[in-house]
Amino acid sequence: MNKLLVLLFLFSSGSVTGWVIELFFRRFLDPVERKKKKWVNPGFFVGPYLPIYGSGLIILYLLGHISIPALGAVHPLLEKLVIFVIMAACMTLIEFITGIIFINHLHLQLWDYSSYWGNIKGVICPLFSLFWYALAAFYYLVLHPQVLDALDWLSRNLAFSFFIGFFYGIFFLDIVYSFQLMVKIKKLADEYNVVVKYNAYKSKLIDIRMEAKERSYFFFSSRLSSISPREVFDRYRENFSVKRMVMTPIQKIADSKPVQKIADSKPVQKIADSKTVQKVTEKVKRD
Repeated sequence: MNKLLVLLFLFSSGSVTGWVIELFFRRFLDPVERKKKKWVNPGFFVGPYLPIYGSGLIILYLLGHISIPALGAVHPLLEKLVIFVIMAACMTLIEFITGIIFINHLHLQLWDYSSYWGNIKGVICPLFSLFWYALAAFYYLVLHPQVLDALDWLSRNLAFSFFIGFFYGIFFLDIVYSFQLMVKIKKLADEYNVVVKYNAYKSKLIDIRMEAKERSYFFFSSRLSSISPREVFDRYRENFSVKRMVMTPIQKIADSKPVQKIADSKPVQKIADSKTVQKVTEKVKRD
């Protein structure tokens, strides 16, 4: 079967399945989110998909074919445990790279692990790395054979690819819509010099709707009619954002490595020392 079709199928299946997992995990299992007792559409897009899980399923599918013969011949169980670790590490790396890109370039924090022990910049933490490990083990032991069977079925029923094309048609329309919303939020985040915690932002919008007795939108969770996004930032940004550290040009120059190297160079040190000696000599002569 065409490799591109395989990747498209895996990405779409993983994105939708991941959305369902996140929806129920945040509602019933997440130590922080479950206390709010609210159904919240996870992720940034309008529709029921999370691309990070789509990318993750592709990675798990590719890693599901690897083996460690030297280890598997002696300790087959240990071989599987090592493969699970590799899978979990790759998923954690994807999560970290995605989170940092959104924070540094779009000033959006799509998920927030800052309240969890051992977190790094609030985008990865040991607890969710353990979750990825469990998910990797479940995929390898249970889902991988099913995925192979599904791909075999798809190769014999290519008419089903129509539905894959339909999914991507909706998905790309969603990208356009969500990107426009992203640009608006980034503009306000730049203006107020903050990083927006997107889940907290959506939760605040739900509270505003309830107070204004507006109609609730599960999928269009960022939609409001009683107040503009600017007013939301003016009144409530302390509830869903953190101050962003922005260096001034002078600070950037002062902290740059070339300047530090020049300051530490021997010629500059000699000049500084000679000036110090000259000042001491002049003081002695005056005394």
